[in-house]
Amino acid sequence: MKAYDSLHVFPEVPKALKAVKETPDIDSYIFTNGTRDMVSASVKLSPDLGPYADVFKGFITVHEVQVFKPAIKVYDDLLTKVGKEGEAGEVWVVTANPFDAVGARAAGLQSAWIDRAGKGWVDRLGDVIGGIRPSVVVSGVDEAVGEIIKLAT
Repeated sequence: MKAYDSLHVFPEVPKALKAVKETPDIDSYIFTNGTRDMVSASVKLSPDLGPYADVFKGFITVHEVQVFKPAIKVYDDLLTKVGKEGEAGEVWVVTANPFDAVGARAAGLQSAWIDRAGKGWVDRLGDVIGGIRPSVVVSGVDEAVGEIIKLAT
């Protein structure tokens, strides 16, 4: 667990966080199945994430909800905590986890799925529940942020 406090990021992440920081219309949060203490320590102590800690308005965890992603209840809780109830389509989840991309879309949110392998969307979970797919499929977090900025402005 100590290693979690010194996580390194993918090469494009600093560029993405800088873009978020320079775009005042975007409020960014860390939304996780982890605990608030674990994620907070990781962000603050990570040599790669620490310099960008102020980019995040907060940490939203599933701990209080007592279920894990992709349960719709956690996405509803996210909307409540960011003050976007009834505005799910304005909230984006950026993730490399197919279950999270599909869960967000099933709850009415937008999702940007990071396809690091470059194979395209091959997950079938969304097909089982009505053909749900991510809003965008991109190769990195920087591309996801770029798409969100483009669509939000």
